[in-house]
Order: sequence, then structure tokens, then C-alpha cells
Amino acid sequence: MSLGVFITGVGSCKEVPANIETIKSVKTVLKAEELALAATSIALKQTGFSLVQAANLNQHCGIIFGIDDAIDRCKSDFFRGLLSDGPLGASPLLFPYTSPNAITAQVTIAFAIKGENITITSGPLSFLKAVGYGFELINRGVMQSVFVGGVSENEAMVIKLEVLDKRKIVNRSVVGELIVCKDAHPEDLGSIVSIEDSFRLMENALKKRESLNLAGYMLRVKT
Repeated sequence: MSLGVFITGVGSCKEVPANIETIKSVKTVLKAEELALAATSIALKQTGFSLVQAANLNQHCGIIFGIDDAIDRCKSDFFRGLLSDGPLGASPLLFPYTSPNAITAQVTIAFAIKGENITITSGPLSFLKAVGYGFELINRGVMQSVFVGGVSENEAMVIKLEVLDKRKIVNRSVVGELIVCKDAHPEDLGSIVSIEDSFRLMENALKKRESLNLAGYMLRVKT
């Protein structure tokens, strides 16, 4: 088969840059959403498409984000105000961020993503499960491309997955191909105590072209 699922862009961010290039401007409240926007912008640039080109392509692109503790502090502040002062203490500014989907939604608006919008909340494994889910959706023909990301309070990582013709990838800049790996020895995911640990697993897999345990089955990154 000539088609494959390829990683065409990778973005990671620990510090919010002074300027984040997006297709549409959005108002931010949390550092976590700014990190998510910045990481998505970096991944998009690596695909080789301009923002204008991406605005058209993203009409058919999906997004799947895994959220760990990115909104925990915001939720705590919101409900603390509600318990302390009743309805008058419920901040309308913080209320949208009591849902983890708020960060994913901000990215869809900022980058004009019109496809499926999915948020996975499985603690430290959220990012790995998002990658696995994104791979399955593309592999089964549900999506042609998808931004897959993970977000915590202090870091975000985003990769762009696309289905491409292997015979024509010379015309595209690709990081690697994701393939099902049945003969790999899975890592012990019990050592992952934060979503940032899963980012390190992905970084190592990309660097060493090795297998990656996606909390259910194995994928391997290859050139």
C-alpha cells in the first residue's frame, strides 16, 4: 500500500513567546492555552505551509488534545470563589476553563481547524492516548490530517499527522512515519507520573526512531 501516516510537524513549548503566529487572534487567560497555541504554531511552520495555505487546509483537519493538569488551578480558583461568595463569586472569565475542552477549542479557533475536535482527559497518559487515537482515525480514513497535542500547566507538545503517498513524500518535509509495531517490547507506562514524561517518550522515539507505547498498542517512528 502506498499510503502511510506521517508526522509532518512537531512543536513543543515551555516558555510563552512574545509573539505567537496564528491564523485568527484569540484572547487568552491561561498560560497553558498560550503554550498550546505556541506549540501548534511551531508544528504548523514545520509542515512547510504558510498561514494562508493552512487556513484552507485546516478546513479538513481535525484536532485531538490530551489535557492533564492544565486547568486544575483555574477550576480551583473558580469553585473557591463560588463557595466563598455564592453565585456572585462565580467568575465569568474563569468559567469556560472549568472544562478541559476550552484549551482545545481555543486552538481550533486560532488556526481555523474545522474538522473533529476531541479532548482526552486520562491524566499523565492523555497525550499518548491522543496520539494513538489520531493515528487510528487517519489509518481508518476518518481524517486526512490531525493536530495531536498534550498540554499541562507548564508545557505543551503538538505533532501534525497526515496521510501521504509514500511515493511522493520527497516533495514534503516529514519527520517520520508511524507504523503499527507488533514485535516491540512495550515500556512500563507506570513510570509516567506526568504528561511531561510522555512528551519525553515521544521526543526519544522521534530522535532514536524507536517504538512508542501508546497505552494500548505499539507504534514505531521510522524514516
